[in-house]
Amino acid sequence: MSLTGSSEETTAEAAERALGRAGLAGAEAARRALAEPTPGSRARLARVLSRVAVEHAEALRAPLLGLLADPEARVQRAAISGLGKIGGPEVEAALLGAFAKAELPEQRALVEALGKLGGRPSRTFLLGLKLADPELERRRARALVMLGRSVDRVDVDVDVESPVPHPVRVIFRCRSGVAPTLLEEVREHCHPSAAELSPTEVSLEWTGSLSRLLEVRTALDVSLEVQLDNDGPLDARVVAALRKSVPLLVALSSSMPRFRLAWLGAGHQRSATFRVADALRGTELINDPKGAPWEARVDERGQRLLLVARPNLDARFGYRGRDVPAASHPTLAAALARIGGVQPDDVVWDPFVGSGLELCERGLLGPFQRLIGTDLSEQALGAAEENLRRAGFEAQLVRADARSFDAGEVTLILTNPPMGRRVARDGELESLVEAFLGNVARCLSPRGRMVWLSPLPRLSAQRLEAHGLSVERRGAVDLGGFDAELQVARFSAQNPRTR
Repeated sequence: MSLTGSSEETTAEAAERALGRAGLAGAEAARRALAEPTPGSRARLARVLSRVAVEHAEALRAPLLGLLADPEARVQRAAISGLGKIGGPEVEAALLGAFAKAELPEQRALVEALGKLGGRPSRTFLLGLKLADPELERRRARALVMLGRSVDRVDVDVDVESPVPHPVRVIFRCRSGVAPTLLEEVREHCHPSAAELSPTEVSLEWTGSLSRLLEVRTALDVSLEVQLDNDGPLDARVVAALRKSVPLLVALSSSMPRFRLAWLGAGHQRSATFRVADALRGTELINDPKGAPWEARVDERGQRLLLVARPNLDARFGYRGRDVPAASHPTLAAALARIGGVQPDDVVWDPFVGSGLELCERGLLGPFQRLIGTDLSEQALGAAEENLRRAGFEAQLVRADARSFDAGEVTLILTNPPMGRRVARDGELESLVEAFLGNVARCLSPRGRMVWLSPLPRLSAQRLEAHGLSVERRGAVDLGGFDAELQVARFSAQNPRTR
């Protein structure tokens, strides 16, 4: 305990951290030492209590409240910090009562703590303060922003059934390389006027409700675009764009709209976020990082603000009860299934079934005769079985090697196989691809097709051609940090398959 009072700063800091890591036991030891006549560094001991206040609020509330009247200012500030983490009516009343008697450094700490409490009395008190100190005013402004997020908080949802109040440009975002498939789906499901903006975006001018947009299965998310002004500081342009968005967000929210501000390619931008939130105080908009139904993404490069609807798009994939490592992203599985197309008599085989998302997505697209999935992992087969059941489908799931399993005659092979380190570290990737594609040629119907993501594009294209399959579509697809190649192959008329 005496080490907290060491003249060696590094030793004293290490002792404080050690007591904090000890949790309630360390805090109790620090509390007892604070009662001693000469306990060493009392401020460090008080900070130990503050460190663990959240985890042990009931035990530490009374000791920290007692330290508000401590003669040492640094002890008071440590107690204020800890109490701000604990919160509650008793704490709020004590902090408000301490303000009038406190010196300026302690008043600054009190204002910061009151901003964390989230109580109506704190907001009323802070709004009524008349301050001369610029730093205290800065902290009050920040505290009021934080209180605005939490006081009178109600659950707010995006209203997906009401039409947008005016025509708006909608942006659908996807994995790089999937845009042509996303474009096809948006044109088919929403409106034929949709256009491809880039390898990751499709746009559409829209006047209806959001519900139809949120059903697009190959989109990562859907946003409403608001243009930023060309001149002025970025945070001021963001404020102007958000003010311009008020009618739109109010019309599409069940209550006062809340949003989470995000800065694309620019990190957290905490100070800019607080400036924006402070400028919006008193308007219908509240910046709320916790559970807001909208995300306002600032895209400075594109001179736009993207209002992303966050009734989570995972609702489209409610069948996902279980997952396995390195399984397909569901929007990617949906894209592969869409590319594969629908034939009512399809016998569909996923040789590396994983959690079964490709089979689920193919089943949701339309009629089929049979679904088959193979994998060497019992965990994967269990996940696939549960997900398929939740999606409303039955499948033949077999623990088997994709290089040798006899699937019979299948009309569609749909798969995202093991990639990269999972097999490359054993030097097996090339041999796996070669043997697997040999089995594909044996199992695929003469009128069948194969849609897959190849980890070795050049090798797989050569082997498919050697087996008589024509590779009719190729393109890189982002798998989240690395690319694979989408390949669509069929037996060519000049070189049909012979079984």
